[in-house]
Amino acid sequence: MPSAAKPSARTARSAVGALCTLAFVAAAVGVAAAQPGVNDPRSSLDLGTRLAVSFGAGFVVNLLLGGALVALGPEYAARKLGEFRDDPAETVVWGLIVGVGVPIALAILAITIIGLVVAIPGVIVLAVVGIVGSAVMVGVVGSLLTGGDDPGGSEVLVGALVLALVTAIPVLGGLINWVVGLPGIGMVGHDIYRSWKGR
Repeated sequence: MPSAAKPSARTARSAVGALCTLAFVAAAVGVAAAQPGVNDPRSSLDLGTRLAVSFGAGFVVNLLLGGALVALGPEYAARKLGEFRDDPAETVVWGLIVGVGVPIALAILAITIIGLVVAIPGVIVLAVVGIVGSAVMVGVVGSLLTGGDDPGGSEVLVGALVLALVTAIPVLGGLINWVVGLPGIGMVGHDIYRSWKGR
């Protein structure tokens, strides 16, 4: 059963700090990965090498994100695991709302100049929600597979390994990874909605 007690101000500050750090780590990794080169070295690699590179990159990114969340916001990570265990269907529904509905709404808003002013910050917030949601799911997947009560180092390691293996699957890996990430996006988006509604 989810606790009815509201999180303390200290817990909220530590969760915000963890979310900002996660966003910074993910942005740094994304900028490094997006640096242009003369030629993409993956294009000249055989299938086995490409799969190994994809697996390695996915493992490192997931390990960094999940590890940062567990290190900086252990209470938040434990709460999200509890939410997922209590009602996984609700987290998936929220994931569809945030991961599919919100981007469609932002795209519609972006058609007008006034809407574009709202859509640009919305896209940034949505990107941060996606990053934090991915970090949450690394801990959740690892905890479910190991039977752990709270996401910790070993759970993050297992979650990062499994999600990296899934991501490396040709053609379907990205889709499966997106579906697995939906509950995390939904939980983080639901937190933002509850915070906004409770103002």
